[in-house]
Amino acid sequence: MGQRERLEAFRIRRAAVLVLVLFLLIASMTSCSVHALLVRMTPNTQTTAQATHSTSAKKPAKKTAKTNQHKTAKKTKPETKQSQEEQAVAKAVSAQSAALGDDEKTAILNKAQETAQNSGKPVTQYHYCIATKGNVGSADEFGNAAFRILNDEHGWPRAGAIFDQSTDGNCDFNLVLSQASEMTSFSPSCSVEYSCRVDNNVIVNDDRWNGGTQQWLAAGGNLARYRTMVINHEVGHRLGHIDNETTCAGEGQLAPLMQEQSMHLDGCKVNEYPLDSELWIG
Repeated sequence: MGQRERLEAFRIRRAAVLVLVLFLLIASMTSCSVHALLVRMTPNTQTTAQATHSTSAKKPAKKTAKTNQHKTAKKTKPETKQSQEEQAVAKAVSAQSAALGDDEKTAILNKAQETAQNSGKPVTQYHYCIATKGNVGSADEFGNAAFRILNDEHGWPRAGAIFDQSTDGNCDFNLVLSQASEMTSFSPSCSVEYSCRVDNNVIVNDDRWNGGTQQWLAAGGNLARYRTMVINHEVGHRLGHIDNETTCAGEGQLAPLMQEQSMHLDGCKVNEYPLDSELWIG
């Protein structure tokens, strides 16, 4: 082989090697690009899936929260109403027993005297002494409530009776707030369950004073009204009335004051003041 032929063969081999190297380089670059593209696409797909899952999870959670809020609101409403009623009764009870200033006491007594004078009946003034027996709390609060109740224009002043607490110990009767367990100490005929009158002692059972009775409350009464009823009823005995001298006249009518409303109402409505038929003093 001559010099020229050897040079030509060398050139052909070098060209072939270059073509092979170039081919391998292109193939390598193409493979890296495809891999990089796949790597970039994979997180995006996962993120999208996560976002979709997250969105799907949030929707029912929002609905559930709304539903729970609605249920809570429905449950709270009657509790709020009950709370308002309880607060109103507590306020009325507190007002009955609140401290009596001289001006307020004079105004109450003057109104009672006016009512008694306008009743067309003889006016009679009673003086009472306040007493307690056992562990019953403040005698002053009990006395304040009694004064307000006895001289209310809807009560016994309509029968010509007015009442004032004695300042010198001379009493037409004693108005006593007694611990329930002490009730029978006034008389074996008195009960630890209810209030009682024995001679000149008008005794209010402290359990009833602070809790009323189930029958009374179930019939629509409340504690403030019960206190008014029990004072007027027991003092009614001192004025000459007896238990159940008249009873319920019919379903839905007001119960007579002297009916034993603490025990039975017989279909009548609770009532804390004497009916027109009870406006007499013996």
